[in-house]
Amino acid sequence: MLSMDKNDFRSLIKHYFLRGKTAKETKEKLDKYYGANAPSDYTVKYWFREFRGGRNSTTDEVRSGRPSDAVTEDNVKKIHEMVLADREVKSLE
Repeated sequence: MLSMDKNDFRSLIKHYFLRGKTAKETKEKLDKYYGANAPSDYTVKYWFREFRGGRNSTTDEVRSGRPSDAVTEDNVKKIHEMVLADREVKSLE
């Protein structure tokens, strides 16, 4: 079976929403076809609220704050230098 990411599931939730299905009916269908991989009841209800409120997009909105990816060439270089300077450094310190 092909894997589904969160945007794929959101599109399915939107499809059922537009067809007039309830969040409960949608959750039952997703559970039937995707089992343990289906989104949670909370997630289905959340997206139904979003669509009822006028949201049309299924993608994440841009957020300010800390970037989701902290791996940069500069950070890798700094960590490498720390390890070389003190070979006793543990990853959880």
